[in-house]
Amino acid sequence: MVEDFSGGDTFGSLFRKNRRLSRELARIESVFNAINSAIVVVDGRGVINFANAFAKRIFGLKDAGESLYKYAPMLEEGVCSVAETNLDARREFDVAYPEKKSLVARIIPFTFDDAASFAVIINDITQEKISKLEQIESEKISSVLNLASGVAHELGNPLNSIGIHLQLARRKLSSKERPIDDSARAELAESVEVCLSEVRRLDTIIENFLKALRPIRPNASECDAIKPLAETLNVLSRELSDIGIKVSVKADALPKVFADENLLKQLYFNILRNAMEAMDNGGSINITATSSDDYVKISFADTGCGMDESAMANLFEPYFTTKANGHGLGMMIIQGIVRAHNGKIDVDSKKGEGTKISVSLPRFERLVRRLT
Repeated sequence: MVEDFSGGDTFGSLFRKNRRLSRELARIESVFNAINSAIVVVDGRGVINFANAFAKRIFGLKDAGESLYKYAPMLEEGVCSVAETNLDARREFDVAYPEKKSLVARIIPFTFDDAASFAVIINDITQEKISKLEQIESEKISSVLNLASGVAHELGNPLNSIGIHLQLARRKLSSKERPIDDSARAELAESVEVCLSEVRRLDTIIENFLKALRPIRPNASECDAIKPLAETLNVLSRELSDIGIKVSVKADALPKVFADENLLKQLYFNILRNAMEAMDNGGSINITATSSDDYVKISFADTGCGMDESAMANLFEPYFTTKANGHGLGMMIIQGIVRAHNGKIDVDSKKGEGTKISVSLPRFERLVRRLT
């Protein structure tokens, strides 16, 4: 007599069902192993319950039961964050073993057997990063060519003016018919003054060109983002007062940033100078500073002339300026300083209503979290 199991299932039928389930599991595992993404399932402690072939290859995994954090310690913070919020998270990181690679992970929470589990889906973005670096290099070359073309154009006008006035001076000096009297001396002095003024203009053009061209390498350390701002405002205080511009600063207790204080002074000076030049008849600059988990954000809102959509579209282009005597490199230098600090810059402006420039600088604790 054959025993009956579980509501009528015989031993033979259970065996057949088990074989079908084994085949289905093998098929599912084959599908996971065929995917060119690392798929790892971990528990709340980071212990690996499942890893597909791509994950084993990319991390050099041997057996389930190991901790994922042993191979990718930077993912522990991401898993803990997902456990607290129950929301998906994305993290980029690098591994050096068994090969040096750049990876991006998406961490997805789910529940299995009433226990919190996490699916970590990881993609290899090494080639994308290489392509991006190549693109950046190409853009740098293009930027240098644009700058060189722009500076050549900018140098042309003052050189032409100098040439004309030097010819006039030579003609006056070589004239035998007209002696060099007081009137001629005054004309010569005027020509010489024009030449000197144009030489100073040439010097400014070349100086700004070199600033824009020179790579910015911050000597970054833990610092207070407001201290260099206060020092910059102190330097500009007399000039701000003379042209009738009021400045207000609202800053909460802020965390430290990872930045170069001297470059921050240059950054603030350029932003404030732009705002001052946009307000011919006085006005106000409202500065606010806030912080988030990753950044300290400092915003400069002026009541100047503002910009239209066309100007906004070309704002960071070399030698683009809306000012009569502008050199067109100020915003490019501002953007370069922010990017060199791995920060972010946002600009909002409306013609006739003013401009708001917001700079976000990385918190020092953000770097510490990444390193640990």
